[in-house]
Amino acid sequence: MNTENFHIGAGAISIDGSDVGATTPNGAVVNYEPEVHLHKSGKYGNTPVKASLIGKTLTIDMELAESTLLNMSRVYAGVTAEGTPTPSKIKFGGISGVEVEGKIIVLTPYDGTASWVFRNAVPTSPVEMNYTVEDERVYKVTFTAMIDSSVPEDENLAYVS
Repeated sequence: MNTENFHIGAGAISIDGSDVGATTPNGAVVNYEPEVHLHKSGKYGNTPVKASLIGKTLTIDMELAESTLLNMSRVYAGVTAEGTPTPSKIKFGGISGVEVEGKIIVLTPYDGTASWVFRNAVPTSPVEMNYTVEDERVYKVTFTAMIDSSVPEDENLAYVS
């Protein structure tokens, strides 16, 4: 056993190369969900005899503590930002079927351990904004990795290094 390999702690998040600022103590959580097809045989009934990987879902949940219009434009899918480089207005509306462009998300742990790089991720969760006496205004959002066909297949969702 090597306790030097035990790690805890948060990290910095950047979206398309720009730091999003501080996160809440909940930070970020990376989730990997394999989709495995279990092959079965009549001889053994419902007992699997082989497994095939048929899909993968890779997500990153994050809670951004800095509630700015710029962060809002980053985490709400399909919004339009007016004003550059810092938005002065975020617009909600439009027609269905508009493409949601993927973003590069990097999670860099503060302790110097390996970073996660999501190559092509889009916000896919509802985003709540609290305007209540007891709650902080934070952006809690899930990004889902999509295939980036311009890179090698074995790292077309993400990589860690």
